Amino acid sequence: MRQSNSRILTKFIILVLCFSLTGCAGLQRKFVRKKKQQDRVAPVVTTRDYSKGLRVAELYKKHFLFWKAWQLELIDRLDAAYKKRVSCYDYTVDSLMEMKKYMRVSKAGELDPFIKDIESMESLIKKKRLTKSQKYKIKQVLERTRRQIEKKFSYEDVKDHLELQNTDDRR
Repeated sequence: MRQSNSRILTKFIILVLCFSLTGCAGLQRKFVRKKKQQDRVAPVVTTRDYSKGLRVAELYKKHFLFWKAWQLELIDRLDAAYKKRVSCYDYTVDSLMEMKKYMRVSKAGELDPFIKDIESMESLIKKKRLTKSQKYKIKQVLERTRRQIEKKFSYEDVKDHLELQNTDDRR
């Protein structure tokens, strides 16, 4: 019995030494109160609209190119998915409205009939399924307006009629 007591005592001493050498940091952390973390103050970020600093001519050229790309994309994507067709239409009209914003009122008025022609196709373009005749009609109107707008509203033809309109209610 003495040997078993000495073995138990030896094992107990080894166990106590192991605990004392490794420490009880985990156990201690469990009972120590944690400091409250303060909410971080969100940084204030101010943004600037750098596009207003650009010259009107550069902005007009940019929106003219956007319109041209979106109109061609719309013509090419009449057979594509409904959402793609609708987004192309929306971007086309938005680009024309932006072009109009950079022209004098007299020249901007000349763009209105073309915008109305394209907007007259909205109900057809936004239909889920199009027949071949509807696609043909839309394509003809879009190609005709594209040719006429390119002819009458290219930068070379409009550069003398450019100025920034500050009113956003022209749409």
